[in-house]
Amino acid sequence: MLRCALQFPKKNPWLQKEKTTLLAFKRMCVTYFCQSEICQSGGYWLVLANNRDEGWDRSTNKAHFWGPDNLCFSARDQTPGKEGGTWLGINRRGKVAVLLNILGQNDPTKRGRGSLVSNYISTDVNIHEYAKIVEKEKDQYSGFNLVLFDLGKKEESLVCKPLYISNAKIYPASVNQRSLPANMFLGLSNSTMEYPFQKVEKGKSRFGQIVMQNSAVTQKAHLIESLFSMMADRTRYLPDPILERAGSAAGETPRLIEQKSAIYVHSPQVRYGTRTSTVLLIDSEGKVDFVEKDLDFSQNPEDPSVSVNHQTFDLSIPDINHNKLHGISSSVNT
Repeated sequence: MLRCALQFPKKNPWLQKEKTTLLAFKRMCVTYFCQSEICQSGGYWLVLANNRDEGWDRSTNKAHFWGPDNLCFSARDQTPGKEGGTWLGINRRGKVAVLLNILGQNDPTKRGRGSLVSNYISTDVNIHEYAKIVEKEKDQYSGFNLVLFDLGKKEESLVCKPLYISNAKIYPASVNQRSLPANMFLGLSNSTMEYPFQKVEKGKSRFGQIVMQNSAVTQKAHLIESLFSMMADRTRYLPDPILERAGSAAGETPRLIEQKSAIYVHSPQVRYGTRTSTVLLIDSEGKVDFVEKDLDFSQNPEDPSVSVNHQTFDLSIPDINHNKLHGISSSVNT
């Protein structure tokens, strides 16, 4: 019933604010994840796959360690006025955050959204206090979905569940802040959790199958390969009434909307699409695999060069391997 109630104004007020920066409305991303509350030895605390869709010419550093004592690991934006922000990051204490924009809700005069991730992973503010800060300041940013993880925080002897925060204004009856269930396969793109795009629904099912088939750390190489294959899927998942209405309200062409319906977005006519794919794994011993594929379209828009950055490190959480009763391999709900 929620989906039937979705109505967009004929003239999107967010679009009317700034007609000269239409590219700002083209940013899309998609992420899939599953977190365990308690983890079986040889399994995973967290499996996450993410595509960042962006203009080909936007300047960004590749993922690297930064901050005091190299606490944080992420790529970082180099766009003037938004330097240092990021869409996906982790720190050695088990804090992870992923950011996605809300399609059609952009105001270039507002604060850069990427700081929502970089500030979380670079400070000692706990997940719940940080969520309160974001909730208080959310209208200072253009539309966003933010998912926070904190594997270093326990609640009743279980790892803290992920938190979801959004400031979306164009989706009625959406809950803008809530805990997300652990031990489930979840997905999110540029609409709220209550109004998923078809590529989120289809991809979430495939993501779950891949993780269940490769749930042991001994299958890590195949898990990574399979997730990257999934994130490179150009299948266009149409019809998609939610994406089509949101894209149309944002002033996007039918061709661009169709291209955005895929997990892997490729829109050479506007020099835009999936630029970075990331797989993040955190195993039962607290070992992190952060694997990033960056695409460079400068030489050949149809056959980009690919650079791979695979960083491994250990989380600094003393009891990360305690309470290993069950996890992704045996207790995930689909």
